[in-house]
This record gives sequence, C-alpha cells and structure tokens, in this order.
Amino acid sequence: MNDSSDKDWPRNIERHWFVIARSDAVQSKPARIELFGRRWAVARGADGAVLAIEDRCPHRHAPLSQGTLTAEGLRCPYHGWTFARSGSCVRIPGWPAGDPSPDIRIPALAIAERDGLVWAAAQPVTDATLPRAIVTLDPARRRFVWQTVWGAPILEALENFLDALHTHLIHPGLVRRDSQRVPATATLTRTDDGFTVDYHGGPKQSGILYRLFESPRISERAIFSGPGVAQIEYRYANGSAVWITLCFTPQSMNATHVFTMLHVAGRWAPAWAVRLFVWPFLRRVAYQDKRILELQTETVRAFPPQRPLVTRLDLTRPYLEAWWGRGTSTDLPQQRTARLML
Repeated sequence: MNDSSDKDWPRNIERHWFVIARSDAVQSKPARIELFGRRWAVARGADGAVLAIEDRCPHRHAPLSQGTLTAEGLRCPYHGWTFARSGSCVRIPGWPAGDPSPDIRIPALAIAERDGLVWAAAQPVTDATLPRAIVTLDPARRRFVWQTVWGAPILEALENFLDALHTHLIHPGLVRRDSQRVPATATLTRTDDGFTVDYHGGPKQSGILYRLFESPRISERAIFSGPGVAQIEYRYANGSAVWITLCFTPQSMNATHVFTMLHVAGRWAPAWAVRLFVWPFLRRVAYQDKRILELQTETVRAFPPQRPLVTRLDLTRPYLEAWWGRGTSTDLPQQRTARLML
C-alpha cells in the first residue's frame, strides 16, 4: 500500500540523489522500484545507460515494468506505446504515417552510477552532485555491496546507524558490551552537506567484531552526508582504514531501502575473505537493527502522535530532523559536544 503523498516529504528533498539499485541488478529486462511512494520502471539499454521512468503508461495505465526494452525505449505491454529515457513517447503503433503525433511525456529520473550503485534524482536537477561521503570513496577499495529493506521511516533508520549508544543492547557482545562502558566524548560538527561526529576516549571496542577483525584505532568518526548517506570511518594506528557506508532511500513513509558498502584500505581483506569471515557478523548486526526499528515503527503507529524525547546524548537527532522536516529548531549550533559512557 502507498502510505505517502508528495505533501508528506520535505520540500525539494526529491531533487537530491538517492540510490535506487545495485548496478549489477539493473539489466535489459525491466524491473520495478519504489521511491518516495511512487513506482518507477528501470532497465539498462544496449548502450549501457540506465532508463528510469514512471511505471505507468498514460494511455491505459499498464505497468511499463512489465513491458519490453527496445532500441527506441521501453515498450508498454498493452498497446506498444514506447517511451524514451527522457520520458517522451516516441512510438504509438497504429498511428497513421505522416500525421503529427501528440506530444506525450511521463516523469523520468536523472541517473548517475558510481561504485556499484545506481543513483537517481527527480528532474530537473539543479547543481546536484552525489553526496561527498560517496565521491571520496575509492571504488577499488570496495569489498561488497548488499541491499535490503527496513520497515521503518528513513529518519529513524539514519539515526539508528549513526547512534553509538544503542550498540550495547541491540548488538550485545558483537559491537559493545553494556558491562564494559568507558567515558568518552562525542563532538558533532556541521559540514556543507551534513555533519560529522568524532568520538574520543575509546581506542577499542568491547565486542567480538573488534577483537576478531580490528586493531588499535586513532579515530572513530560518524558521517552524515545528506540527505540519505550515513558512514562510519575507522582509522588505525598501523595506517589502515575501514569505511562502512549505508545509503538510505525512502521506499515509502514507513519503509526504507538500505544499500550497504564496505571499503578497506591498507590491510589484508580480499573480497572472498570478507564474505566468508566478516559478512556473517555484519549481517547479524543488520538484522538486529532491522528488528528493533520495525518494533519501534509498530509502536509509534499504536501510540500516535508521539514526539521522541531528545536528550543531550542524542546529538544527531535535531540535525537529522532538520534535514527531513520533522524538527522545530532552525538555529542549530555549528558544533556540539556531549560526554557519555560508551
């Protein structure tokens, strides 16, 4: 069910770039994706470029994702109307030769591909660039791309990934242990396209992931590259670094596509080894986050309307709310620091 409408989303948010698919998943056979509660048909042409147009033929409303990709564009399965990458109707079977054809156009998405992901933005896009946290990643360092859907609003999904304080209870023993908290400070600093959060006081973590796969750290940073990219960056004393990046895309008001990437620099971590040894643990962490977020979403539905209680420990929440139109503050400080037990 479509549980959103245009008025539910922050103004102009759809003009930003969001991931709609893994590059290897988009083939010549059309497929349907959902973005902001709307259906889109996507396919890859013979020239390698991706087409993404509204999944509805305006003639008799047949789904274009059930059609066929031709040299001209995407052909409707009902009467054969064909639509180009721009959304223009370029062929109407049965139309008399020589007669001027009607100017028919459906919405289309602007498309960009980078590092194994397909990005889309509503047209027209003005001065749009991919999020900084994405363009600074070296594709040669990527070890995997994974995709799933969490039954939760994008705001809650973003906060979950950027929130270190839930890891003790939601990922007990895997990421951190509640019985082994240590004093730390977290400093949020606004950037041109979001914010960073730098953690000090914890060169190591108490969970099994750190003991098995990491070494002493010199920095731990959380990065929000608005409006839909969240990243954790670990840098180590031996000169190596790891980036865990999640790209969040709204499927609807209460469902979010999640695209996960892992990049590694300066340490032995071939893709096959990451899949064999590291991925089972990371997948477990992702499942635990999915479960608590879906429980949270169900509870919010049962007790409407509720505003979350925000304390000084919840550094990221007001800034994320400002991006996603859920907050009340318009004058957030450039920097904010909190002491916490991490």
